[in-house]
Amino acid sequence: MVLAIAKAGSVSEAASQIGLTQSAVSHRIREAERLLNTELFYRQHKKLIPTSAGKRLLLSASVVLSELERAENDIDKLSVGIEHVIRIGNEAFGGYHWMPPFIRQFNQQYPRYSVEIIPDVSLDPFNALRNGTIDVSIVSGTITQTGFRSLKLFRDEMVAVMHKAHVNAGKEWLTAEEIAANTYITYHTTPAPGREYEQLFSPNHLLPPKVIRAGVTEAVVAFVEAGMGITIMPSWVIKPYLKNPDLVTARVTEQGLYIDWRVLFRKDERSDSPTVTFAKALKQADLQALS
Repeated sequence: MVLAIAKAGSVSEAASQIGLTQSAVSHRIREAERLLNTELFYRQHKKLIPTSAGKRLLLSASVVLSELERAENDIDKLSVGIEHVIRIGNEAFGGYHWMPPFIRQFNQQYPRYSVEIIPDVSLDPFNALRNGTIDVSIVSGTITQTGFRSLKLFRDEMVAVMHKAHVNAGKEWLTAEEIAANTYITYHTTPAPGREYEQLFSPNHLLPPKVIRAGVTEAVVAFVEAGMGITIMPSWVIKPYLKNPDLVTARVTEQGLYIDWRVLFRKDERSDSPTVTFAKALKQADLQALS
């Protein structure tokens, strides 16, 4: 109810959304404020705005409602023979093209396990693992956080991606200076451990003159397709996008630039848990061949 009012900005609209009368909602809010001995909303320009106490209550309500929804989904799956739900979250740099064929294979071998993809955790899969929002995550680069176990999946080469009309298109490999001279398309401007900023730009004391922050893989690729700059991306992630003939790649330096992909899960997972079973299946699979 409090969440509905905060979203709608009025008691009447919230009441309509949750199927109660306006007077019933008003009474419940007044009763909640009486019990808490504080106001939960104030009126601004005819719209109800949460107070500090209201915002704190909203935070807890969101967590509780999310957990209830997860519990309902899990119970629903139990009713049809699913014993465990494994929740997987992807980091921002990851791709999804490999998931359908892998999960199909996994479900054939473990039909009583269900796999669920959890969105909106890509910027911080570590915190999502800690609070139980997800059970496993595919991550790349250097893992600097503690409290997790990981299994190495494979080593991947990071490549420069550009439009076919780019001045450097056709070259086998590009120098750090050639890459840094371009507008750089990236996920976000916070350097991730073990990736191109740490391996390429920082050791050469270089930074691209202009950076476009695109947030997700699809957006990064879209800017490159439009000829607006260059990016560096793992070969595994860019692979499905290279069906577009307008995109070309080159090695990053003559020696190449490499990262490791890992499956990450909480340190306290039992060795025989469904989560660890899933992680081991990922390690055994040829993920690079799945598309």
